[in-house]
Amino acid sequence: MKAHQEAQERQQAALVAAGRAHADLVLVGGRILNVHTGRIARGDIAISGSRIAAIGDVSHTLGPDTEQIDCTGRYLLPGFIDTHIHLGGSQLVIQRLAEVLVPHGTVAVCTDFYEIGTIGGIDSVLRELEAARGSGVDILLSPFFAAVLGIGQFGNLERFSYDDLVALLEHEDCVELREWNCWADWIPLEGQRRVYETALRLGRTIGGHLEGLEGRLLQASVALGARSEHEAVSTQEALERWELGVGVQIRGGSAARDFDDLVPAITERGADASHFSFCTDEQELASLADLGHIDRLVRRAIRDGIAPVDAIRMATINAAKTIGIDKDYGSITPGRFASIVAVDDLATLPISFVLSRGLLAAREGRYLLEPRLADYARDRSSVVIDEPIRLDDFLLREPDGPLLARVIGVTPGKLATTELQRTIVVEGGRLVDADDIAKISVIDRHLGGEERAIGLISGFGIRRGAVSATVNPGMMNLMTVGVDEADMRLAAETVAGLGGGLAVVVDGRVVASAALPVHGILSDAPSAEVIADCRAIEHAIRDEMGSEFEGLISMAGFACLAVSIPSLKITSRGLASIARNGDNHPVSLRVEG
Repeated sequence: MKAHQEAQERQQAALVAAGRAHADLVLVGGRILNVHTGRIARGDIAISGSRIAAIGDVSHTLGPDTEQIDCTGRYLLPGFIDTHIHLGGSQLVIQRLAEVLVPHGTVAVCTDFYEIGTIGGIDSVLRELEAARGSGVDILLSPFFAAVLGIGQFGNLERFSYDDLVALLEHEDCVELREWNCWADWIPLEGQRRVYETALRLGRTIGGHLEGLEGRLLQASVALGARSEHEAVSTQEALERWELGVGVQIRGGSAARDFDDLVPAITERGADASHFSFCTDEQELASLADLGHIDRLVRRAIRDGIAPVDAIRMATINAAKTIGIDKDYGSITPGRFASIVAVDDLATLPISFVLSRGLLAAREGRYLLEPRLADYARDRSSVVIDEPIRLDDFLLREPDGPLLARVIGVTPGKLATTELQRTIVVEGGRLVDADDIAKISVIDRHLGGEERAIGLISGFGIRRGAVSATVNPGMMNLMTVGVDEADMRLAAETVAGLGGGLAVVVDGRVVASAALPVHGILSDAPSAEVIADCRAIEHAIRDEMGSEFEGLISMAGFACLAVSIPSLKITSRGLASIARNGDNHPVSLRVEG
């Protein structure tokens, strides 16, 4: 079906290019950036349906019904692509998220929907894929096996199976198998090899997850076909991956912000910018609305010394190539989708309007499309906590007095945690004079809430209250971070009562909350309403809780992700240690109830 539609679109575009049919739309008088040559030339763009038919002098394509848009004085760029994003961290269902992304010039995102698959199964993923159509944001499906690992810790296949993963790889919207490396290939789970071989058979790109890998393990992962990397965190790692032909996706999300450590590989060490692109991995909604998406990363790259044309290439043609979709995306040339961003300045990128597949999708920051909103009735009521949430859940199980405790250490902008040893004083399960140590609680929200754990975390600078969320990678459990046990309890109860979401409590008062009832992590309410709620959460964390930690909710969530990134984490079953153990077993996991 998809191949037939593509053939028809391209054949019609060819007729227009040849002057044998008329264009539907012509962009007149703009300055077209050719990402292949790096040159900027005045010219027109003829569009046939969803695709570009011709550029330059396109007067032969004009007809009586051809619409024209005057682009005089504007630069015309290919639409921006996020090469790797987990949309479960952005608080909105895809149709509502499009209202935010499209005005920032994003026309395609490479994503997996693994959170939806883990919670609601493959049917929920397929419904979200269908909902994305006509939203202005193309979904470049990029499944990976996290959803198969399932609920309850590592190995519940009741909601999502390897058969489901293979079905997504076979889906017409699929472009790659994601998060693959030698460790993924060596996992002794039935189905892993079948997934990998299916991806190869179908010609899907193999997207890497090369965090912490170097030398022989890195080369083993590249030998398996890993074409891209979003986990590089240093200049040296970026250079090593570039030398092996791996595309480096510079990450600029809410928790992981590797920009300052990777850009010098280009600006100071001479790496070829054509091997670099951008991704966000996870970016919270308030950040998307207030700071921007891929356009924000392009602006920052330019400020950090990357030439404007190279920075725009990183968001367009480089991104398309690293995913293997450059026949359809990434450049303003005949046959590519007519997804185009018009800007008034090439360095600061003030976006005038955005076309998505030939449709005017946004103008001057306002989203213009009106897709029919999907029905999410069956995707609610997924937060299941049968047992009451008690104050005791947030008290330490340690004897009174001083003791040496294990504490999760977090660092701004870095996903890796550290294991700290700190002397604490406990009285009745509470901390006394804890300085910069907060409590972090995880309550299972999938299987009834019986599993509950409490730990310590340092680095957030929390002075008062608590924040609770079901938005966190991996398990999407009910997570609470705070310094007051009663506030932690009320925050957790509030989020559970919302059916999932976010809440900040200080001095026994709910000062901000955001309901995310779709799968317990998303909302289908109008984007402006949810943005306002998420902004209130951010302000409450800063102004009421006293924390200046950027991306606190996302970072706390990664402290609950006991999968591959070291070292000390927490799950609903207790603390978990993740360590690298050499070439034969790169990662070991020990859950310590």
